[in-house]
Amino acid sequence: LITSLSFSKSMRWGKGDFAFARPIRSILALLGEEIIEFEVAGIRSGRETRGHPYLSPLLISIDDSQKYSSILRKKWVIINPAERKEIIIKQMQEIVSQLNKGGSEQRALEDKELLNDIVSSVEYPTMFLGEFDPYFLSLPSAVLRACLRDYQQHFSVVEKETFEPYFIGVRDGNEEYLAEVIKGNQRVLNARLSDAKFFFEEDKKITLEERVPFLKEIVVQEKLGSYYDKTLRLVKLGERIAASLEIDEKIRGILKEAAYLCKTDLTTQMVKEFPSLEGIMGREYALYSKKKTQVAQAIYEHKIPRSSEKNLPRTLAGAILALTDKLDTLIGSFWAGFIPSGSEDPWGLRRQAQGIVEIILDREWEVSLDHLIKESLKLYQRKERTEQEKIILKIKGFLRTRMVRILRDKGIRTDQIKAILKVDDTQPTIIIKRGEALLKAASREKFKEEVIAIVRLLNILKQAKRRNLEIPQKLKEELLVEKEERELYQELRKIKARVEGLLEKQRYLEAYQTLSTLKESIHNFFQEVLVMNEDTRLQANRLCLLKKTGKLFSSIADFTELQVK
Repeated sequence: LITSLSFSKSMRWGKGDFAFARPIRSILALLGEEIIEFEVAGIRSGRETRGHPYLSPLLISIDDSQKYSSILRKKWVIINPAERKEIIIKQMQEIVSQLNKGGSEQRALEDKELLNDIVSSVEYPTMFLGEFDPYFLSLPSAVLRACLRDYQQHFSVVEKETFEPYFIGVRDGNEEYLAEVIKGNQRVLNARLSDAKFFFEEDKKITLEERVPFLKEIVVQEKLGSYYDKTLRLVKLGERIAASLEIDEKIRGILKEAAYLCKTDLTTQMVKEFPSLEGIMGREYALYSKKKTQVAQAIYEHKIPRSSEKNLPRTLAGAILALTDKLDTLIGSFWAGFIPSGSEDPWGLRRQAQGIVEIILDREWEVSLDHLIKESLKLYQRKERTEQEKIILKIKGFLRTRMVRILRDKGIRTDQIKAILKVDDTQPTIIIKRGEALLKAASREKFKEEVIAIVRLLNILKQAKRRNLEIPQKLKEELLVEKEERELYQELRKIKARVEGLLEKQRYLEAYQTLSTLKESIHNFFQEVLVMNEDTRLQANRLCLLKKTGKLFSSIADFTELQVK
């Protein structure tokens, strides 16, 4: 169990090759009062452990595993993370209540990610209230939050979304000398805010346009060139995507300007110091230099969704630019050979791919992933044909995995997902519509009987294909000699135009419900009509009828993939 644990960063110590997050000093392993004996990294298991590293650093002996939690609590360690979280939340609520005694409505800014980080990093949490110089409230709220959150692990205090000159911090330990701890945290935070204020004022002296040439000095990766090269790709790719989506000229103008400027904040002192502010500071500096609000917002939104938030771009230009940026990162990485494997994903490509799919679905764009991949690859040096095709297939497979995850999250089964993707695996919006339609259709009482009839029909067509039987394009009514085949043909003619219209409008559930009215006719056909007739003319005509029927069903999903019980 211990050796199977993996970490983003591990270390080795001593003479062995064993790697772990930190050097192992002791191993406590008890079942009741008995030691579970084993050895890891030269350390034998036993009944000794330690309490809090500062408040109780000496070894302690545990005589019974049932007493483990209570003994550690006396040594300033709360074992249960859920209890630590509860303590943190309760103490924060008490601090806020004290703040609001004068009638204000202040609150700690909710931050689940920070809360979970703190729960995992402390053993005995004690929350405290600190202050910082109100002078720094002139900084953008995102900068204030980055200083408090990213570097100090402090919760921000706001009133009606406006930042207040307070913070709530955590001390890993008891309340002893807490006043000194608060003073130390305030001193460090004020120094950090002072640096941020200096960076902010200095950065504003150079416009974003003036910063574009500076991007030539920042390398994305040796094979992928500089951020200036990436900027030129974003401008071109953004224009191509906007054209394919038939976006109007006004939005295209906003998109082009935002694409040209969106990476310039990487050259600012603020983003160099606070990398999490990329895009955020671009918006601030764009607004300061009187850029159009839509341009500034698109610059901000090109990094959305971020790892710590789930929201998607609100503006059309921002959504296209975010899609463009993520697509270029993904395609460029695969082109250069940086492909995630296992749990390794240093370039965050899974997040980029997820963002691509989520943005397309959110906007309900009917855009082909094949088209996007090929348009993006045109901006890179073309490789030998077979290698280029391999890259395209790998990228498609990578994006397909993200689609599968989204479909599963909607409750769609694996066999249903296969049935959908067999028909279309390149248009996310249509894939989701088909998936949701199939999920609802599968809840129908007679769905099993309907699928059995459809699959029988499709399997006969597969059998005919394997035997290389020629199926004519045009059906001959005069060869419909049996009553049941005439009835199936007549029923098909009645609904064909309606079904095709529904399919064109992507109303897949209604299309299936209309097609399901053929179930009885299909059943009767198979009961009374021999498809593989000795008369090859009748055989070919009947296969033609089945092909026309099956084609409509196959426009929704490949029903042969479904497992019905």
